[in-house]
Amino acid sequence: MRRALAALSIVTALAACAVGPASPERVTLDADLLSVRMSDGSTCRGPAPASGFEAGWSGTLTGCAATYPYVVEIDPGTNPIRFVLQEILGDRIIRPVATVTITDATGRDRVFQTPERIEN
Repeated sequence: MRRALAALSIVTALAACAVGPASPERVTLDADLLSVRMSDGSTCRGPAPASGFEAGWSGTLTGCAATYPYVVEIDPGTNPIRFVLQEILGDRIIRPVATVTITDATGRDRVFQTPERIEN
């Protein structure tokens, strides 16, 4: 009986260690909204301010269980063909090229590129 209780307490302690704060896994960037898919399946958001965010923006993700600061840096020097497509199709269809840095609950910076690179 003592061995069973000892084994149960060890398993419980190890399970508690394995559960930590969710970490960012994937980002999606629209013209004015950052969406972040977390490891626990939740989605956090980082809306852009009403104006003055052409080069990017920063803040704290909303809708998360923990506080996650983030920075969106929009790349101004993208491919000229992209500018033509943006003029024809509009900003809502062509997603911005940017680097997104999110500081997770452990203090580690997670860096993402948008749109995601296609690997061959």
